[in-house]
Amino acid sequence: MTDEPRSGTGGRSHLGAGSRITGELYFPGTVELPGYVSGRVEAAAIVIEEAGDVEGELSATNIAVKGRFNGRIRGGMVKLHASARVSGDITYESLSIESGAQLDGSCKPRASGSRVDPAKSASQVE
Repeated sequence: MTDEPRSGTGGRSHLGAGSRITGELYFPGTVELPGYVSGRVEAAAIVIEEAGDVEGELSATNIAVKGRFNGRIRGGMVKLHASARVSGDITYESLSIESGAQLDGSCKPRASGSRVDPAKSASQVE
């Protein structure tokens, strides 16, 4: 297996259903989470499956939530599927929420490739 961190292809990781993991997790590619995770997850792409229950912080270019999430999401393209149950704060470049998804929290857009500056963000939103 060749490590190609600059290519953005780190393969696909899948944690088994019923898994319970706590801590800081990093995946170079896509990770599918069908079990319970508590902590920080960083990856190129994160998918919380319908049976997944995640608490903590997610950071990825692409994030799809089909299950439960409680905490903070920092993502590029974020999608909440109809089965999603989300409680917390979402910072995103692109956000889509399917009919039926539940969201209790706040959503803040961020400029592509930059950090959110609360003093400037209100004037930049159109």
